[in-house]
Amino acid sequence: MKITDIEIIVSKVKNLGDLDDSPAKDTTTSTSPDIVLVIVHTEEGIDGYGFGWGTKGGLRTAHTIAEVFRPELINEDALAREYLWQKAHYTDRLGGNTAFTSYGPLDVALWDIAAKKAQMPLYKYLGYYRSNIPAYASSNFLDEPKEYVELAKQAAKDGYKAFKLHPPGIPELDIECCRAVREALPNMILMSDPVGGHYSHEEAIKVGRALEKLDFLWLEEPIYDHDMHGLNKLCSTLDIPILSSEWNSDFFSKANYIKSGAADILRADVSWTGGITGALKTAHLAEAFGMNCEIHMTLLSLMDLANLHLALAIKNCSYLEIPYPSGSTFGIKNPVKIDSNGLVYPGDGIGLGVELDIEAIESSKIISL
Repeated sequence: MKITDIEIIVSKVKNLGDLDDSPAKDTTTSTSPDIVLVIVHTEEGIDGYGFGWGTKGGLRTAHTIAEVFRPELINEDALAREYLWQKAHYTDRLGGNTAFTSYGPLDVALWDIAAKKAQMPLYKYLGYYRSNIPAYASSNFLDEPKEYVELAKQAAKDGYKAFKLHPPGIPELDIECCRAVREALPNMILMSDPVGGHYSHEEAIKVGRALEKLDFLWLEEPIYDHDMHGLNKLCSTLDIPILSSEWNSDFFSKANYIKSGAADILRADVSWTGGITGALKTAHLAEAFGMNCEIHMTLLSLMDLANLHLALAIKNCSYLEIPYPSGSTFGIKNPVKIDSNGLVYPGDGIGLGVELDIEAIESSKIISL
């Protein structure tokens, strides 16, 4: 099934949710945020969809797809996903010099096409492990403990059984925020993610010890993901699991975290890990070493839907991450939502089952390539 064209549209996100321009806090730019819609057309008339990264502007992602990857995919077989994934890596090496996040939407679109051709929902086409998954509410960035408590209580009322704080990044204040939420919600599953780079090694150990006493499920990216030595130190010293490898996001880097003892839990998602193909490889690699691979929210509505299909097809993922209280809904009419029991179901549509909000995308379009 030959690929005949790849359409690329960059649109400005309207009606920003709380996390739509995350992690741009304190550095918001006039170009933030965009989405990059990718539509892969085939000779059989089956189209596949993906959204590309545009938090600090989508033009760089759009031009990378148009100039580096699109020429390599045109006239190729849309069903040759592994071949095209490997070809993209080789193209990157031969002068592409890309962020491999830019290939994610293309790979997702190819999986969408294949599942549509098979007339199956994507999670079933992947060979599903389950038909629903619990979700946790992933907080926006706040300033005070009471704000996190209020948000976590609202999440519990909305049906969430688990809640992750993105605390301010100041060790003592972060501990205070986490303690306040734990005291307010003693039965809630809790995690903390200060979004690396805030803590020293010693501070990360101090925070980790405090979170152990508060019975947190994991501590995520307490230091930069490139600090393998420091992450190994934390994994070796602390009892609370350390979740890392989000920012060093390509599949091949994941093996280094396992070999170096720099992660207790791996991260992957369909946007930053080279699509479903790369994220699926990561999950299977982690499983071989007895590790979980928790699926990271993409902050892109369509890609979070693809994340759901992926999470349903692997055993070693405990939760789906959902931005809370709002955000990452632009561009589609059926964003991921929980039911009253805190579970997420994929729906019955074939492929991704996505309903594009074409009117919203076209009305805020910046450019087509």
